[in-house]
Amino acid sequence: MMKPRLLVVELHHLGDAVLSVPFVRGAARTFEVHVLCRPAAEEIYRLCARPVKVHAWEPPWADEARAGALSVLKAVRSRGRALRAPQFDAAVCAWADARVSVLIAETRASRRVGFPMTRGNYYAADAPWRRRRLVAGRLIEAAWKISHPGVPLLTHPLHRASGAQPHLRCWEQLAEATGISCDCTVPWFEPAPPSGTVEEFCRDAHRRGQQVLAFHAEARLPSKQWPHERWKELIGSPAVSDRFAVMELIPPGAAPSGTAGAFSVQTPSVAVLISALAASDAVLCHDSLPAHLAAALGKPVVSIFGAGEPDWFAPWRNRERVVQQRVCPLHPCIDRCGMDQYVCLERISVGDVLRKVENFPRVP
Repeated sequence: MMKPRLLVVELHHLGDAVLSVPFVRGAARTFEVHVLCRPAAEEIYRLCARPVKVHAWEPPWADEARAGALSVLKAVRSRGRALRAPQFDAAVCAWADARVSVLIAETRASRRVGFPMTRGNYYAADAPWRRRRLVAGRLIEAAWKISHPGVPLLTHPLHRASGAQPHLRCWEQLAEATGISCDCTVPWFEPAPPSGTVEEFCRDAHRRGQQVLAFHAEARLPSKQWPHERWKELIGSPAVSDRFAVMELIPPGAAPSGTAGAFSVQTPSVAVLISALAASDAVLCHDSLPAHLAAALGKPVVSIFGAGEPDWFAPWRNRERVVQQRVCPLHPCIDRCGMDQYVCLERISVGDVLRKVENFPRVP
């Protein structure tokens, strides 16, 4: 018997894609799941334990200022129409984004479940540039209502319960509205065996009575990057080096930080990164992809937050291990800093992070 078809739209970044995985896993039991994501996120969904069909598309958001809002909306509608062929029974998105709602509506899915662009649904609505986007989104919603009388963008609009609601809860709301349950059973991904060198490093550490601490000192944006010199000071401190064997995870295009005593592991793909994280006992990183992957593998993870809001995007079940200093009057700025320096990151001391690391559970 053919399963009903479900389209999941997740056009944000890699860490956001990881947060959608429990929904995708749960949905795959009932639906033939299709995911529309950015090309960089394809690997996330291809590594899911249950098979899904991935449609890669780079949304034109980044070129909106140059191409113009109308051109972007035209591209969005065209992409939605191109997805009509599978005849989706339902389509969902966890973000309040009118452009995505238009895309979903253009697929002609029977059930269209998502979050309209209300102030309560839109993250960081008080930031000036976010307010402008919120107004633009409302205009798009209003234009659709006028041009398509009787055809709602979303057949089942949802609303966040509070401003502090974690983003994963939005996926749970979508699951409830589509009659499924999110599958948060760890691990969310089935890791491949680690490389021989990683396996040997971890085995030797455990023989010495040390735990393996994996750290990832790079961030995608400057507004998330804790100063490199503080990373070196932290990893080199006796409180870390005495208890942990330290493994540095190096993303594509980056060089080793030169942190003394760290074992360097190149991670050219998400699969290799997952494998290395799975071999570790604890993880230390920024508000980033490795944080969400580590949580998805059931690892304790300390994450350093700058511009982001941990109430929304802390790694799953690791909110209490977030390191943050709420000192900026513009927080959360969602990656567009309005200050002359990143005060949110500058105020985080080595001691602040070390206190969280010292509270990692001890593995016998």
